[in-house]
This record gives sequence, C-alpha cells and structure tokens, in this order.
Amino acid sequence: MELPKYTGKDYYVLALILLPVSVVLSYAAMGNALFAGYRIFLAAGLISAIVLGLYFWVCGWWAVAMKQRFPGESDTGKKLFFMIAAFLVMSGLVLLLIFKVFEFIPFFNYKMDQGRFIWAYLGLGFVNIFLSFLFEGISRFEEWKANLQRKEQLQRNFRHSQLQALKSQASPHFLFNSLNSLSCLIEEDTEAAGRFLDEMSKVYRYMLRPQAEQLAPLRAEIQFMESYLHLLKVRFGESLQTRIDIDPACQDCLLPALALQVAVENAIGLNTMSRGQPLVVEIGAAGGGPLFVRHNINPRLAGGGAEQETRLDELIRRYKLLRQPLISVREEGGRRTITIPFINATEGIWK
Repeated sequence: MELPKYTGKDYYVLALILLPVSVVLSYAAMGNALFAGYRIFLAAGLISAIVLGLYFWVCGWWAVAMKQRFPGESDTGKKLFFMIAAFLVMSGLVLLLIFKVFEFIPFFNYKMDQGRFIWAYLGLGFVNIFLSFLFEGISRFEEWKANLQRKEQLQRNFRHSQLQALKSQASPHFLFNSLNSLSCLIEEDTEAAGRFLDEMSKVYRYMLRPQAEQLAPLRAEIQFMESYLHLLKVRFGESLQTRIDIDPACQDCLLPALALQVAVENAIGLNTMSRGQPLVVEIGAAGGGPLFVRHNINPRLAGGGAEQETRLDELIRRYKLLRQPLISVREEGGRRTITIPFINATEGIWK
C-alpha cells in the first residue's frame, strides 16, 4: 500500500519515527509490564507499529487532500488547522484501538488505565502537531528548490534561445544578404539605404538586450519585428507580405523575449515564396490575447526549416517550464497558425 506523499521525505520520516513512537506508546499503555518478557515487548511493539502504520497512512491521505484543497500560500493557516484537527480526533480513536487490543489479548494480562490513556493522547497529539509543521516546512523547502531549479533551467533555455537567435542574425548568410541588399540600395536609393541601416541597427540592439530581461511587452516585440520585417521585405520584395493587427489592450501584455521572431522565422524557414505565390504572414491579437502568427503553407523541399522547428520546440519547452498555457500549432485550410499565450507576470519564476 503506497503512502500518500505530502513531501518527498514522507517514507524516510515514517521509517525514522515509527519504531520509537510504537515503543513509547506501548510503554504509555502498559508501563513496566511491557518489559516483563521479551515476547510481551515484541508483541506489543508489533501491534502498535501496525496500527500506527495504518494511522500514518490515513493521516498522509488526509494531509494530501488538504494540500490540494488549499494550495495557495495564503491558505496555509486553514490547511494546517483542518489537518491538525483531524489528526487529533484520529489520535484518540487510534489510541483507544491500541489500548482495547492490549486489553483483549489474555497474553498481556492488561487492563486499560484512563490516566495512561490521557498521557498517551497528549503525547501522540504533540507528535502530530510537530509532524504537521515539519512536513509543511519540508514541503515549502521542496517547492522553493523546485522553483529555483525551474528558474535556472528557464534562464539556461533563454540564454540558449537568445544565442541561437543572435547566431541566426549574425550568420554569414544573413550578413551577406543584408549587406548585399544595403549595397544595392546605396546605388539606387541612398535614403532607403539609410533607413535599412537604421532598421538593421535596431534589430541588433534588441537582440543584444540584457539577458536579465527575459520578458518583453508585446509593444517592444512588435517594434522589433517591424524592423526585422523591413530587412526581409527589402530582400524578398513582393514575395513576402505581412499584416499586423494588434488590439491596443494587448500592447502591454508580456511574452518571452524574441518569441515573436521565433514564430515568424518558422514561417519563413518552412515555406517557399515568390511574386506569384507570396508568403502572407499575419500577426494579431484581440481581446486580451492570445497572440497568433498565421501564414499560408507552401512547404520547402524535404529537409528545409529544421533549425526553425528546433527553435520553436525550445520555445514550447520554455512555456512548459513556466507552467503557463502551452503554445499550440494548428494546420487547417492551407494555413498554419502558431498561438502564443501571454505570460502572467506574477508567476514566481520571474522574481
């Protein structure tokens, strides 16, 4: 029978206290008669251990139920109250059972003593109160440790995502295309070349933002994406068309930095585009979200876009670490939609 787990140390604590508590309760019930013979000592200890083992299992089940019923930190007082109140009631019943079993077995030659029962009840009640606070402290420590590990993992994923994004922008291929576009613009239109260079500097400035800024308002992401799309449109011309429609109420909503770029790059990396068959990328959010990136499907040949799919998978894993509503990817009607939920800034992982 598996012990309901309030913390990861339940089995260890139970194994540590079961034997001494069983002996103490047996002595509280029988006094010096417990040591009249080793058979009496072993039998009384075994009976107490079995009953207490079942009792601790029931207490564990009740504690887990209260933990699920009152999960919030502000409900800790209520949780402990209902736990301890139930434990004290069950303690009396368990002790009464142990005393009556001892009295029932002729081998013990025992008669229940009310005074010993009261002292045993007070002792077991103290043990219950102590264990309740002990387990709550262990649970809090484990939650803090899990959040710390989750935060460290998230930060590692963020740094990796940021590095990958920077690599994709700073790759020789990207630089060659950007510089080639800039060279053409300088010869044809110096004003357009100046704007191209300005937008390019905005892209790199955003990419090199401090690593501590893991969340970004949608407003900043859209501004970055407009600069990034400007570079791409100069390169692809009419083959790439974009539409951005963001509800003003969503402008200050938060999402992981560079998340929008991952979704747009995914669309560009997985599809071919031409003037006759342009790639149309829609970015939108309405009524508080979520954010979506939608595009028509015109897949590249096999093997294309593997890196973009990997980056999207990394972004999905980041949302799992955040315990937020997950990113969804859906294909229907010849279009692919990536839905990115906004992040709740009160999530402890960001503190």
